[in-house]
Amino acid sequence: MAPAGDVRLLKRIPLFSPLPARDLAAVARLAKPRSYRAGETIFLKSQAADGLYVVLSGRVKIFTAAGGRKKKTFSWLKRGDFFGEMALIEGASRSAAALAEEDVQALFIGQADFRRLLLSNPALLFYLLKIVCRRLRLANEALEDLLFRNLLGRAAKTLSSLAQKGSRAGGGRFLDGDYSQRDLAELLGTSREPLSRALAALKRAGLVGEKNGRIFVPRPEKLAALGAP
Repeated sequence: MAPAGDVRLLKRIPLFSPLPARDLAAVARLAKPRSYRAGETIFLKSQAADGLYVVLSGRVKIFTAAGGRKKKTFSWLKRGDFFGEMALIEGASRSAAALAEEDVQALFIGQADFRRLLLSNPALLFYLLKIVCRRLRLANEALEDLLFRNLLGRAAKTLSSLAQKGSRAGGGRFLDGDYSQRDLAELLGTSREPLSRALAALKRAGLVGEKNGRIFVPRPEKLAALGAP
């Protein structure tokens, strides 16, 4: 059985887990497997929307670019996450670009099929609305941060958030994933030079360090306090 047709696989994906077996079987018939190489564009901003994507493996970056090298990363998505839903609901073009940062295996459901699924499954529709509201809340927080926090405060808040999801090591935490300075700069909507200065200040304060080539937060509560409003 192809990965797209595996009902047990679909049941482990949060978006589809509320569905009964009959509806999961219908999704399995509609979902198509897609593969992307690391560095490959999945879709571009302003491109016509064709369907919804669900990540099975690898990491996908959702971002926008504004001239030259300046980029703003909105999120990194991994197994179980979905993307591309906003344009489908609006009936508009893509509002951001999607890039495979690693080799990615995904499921794809076409626009018309996905809309029929939503209209026939209230549980699926409610879950989708909950995730969209969560993403909107995070977007509002990011806008507030840009308006009311300096870069040091934004960096502290972002690193603290990434550390909360990461693995423990002693009394501290590693970030949830491997992030380069370029990754973090794009997440904060800045360039590498200002970010480097902010990271250096946090390191001098003993709030951020490195272990085995990964960013480490020795005292998460102290870093969170610096990033608090």
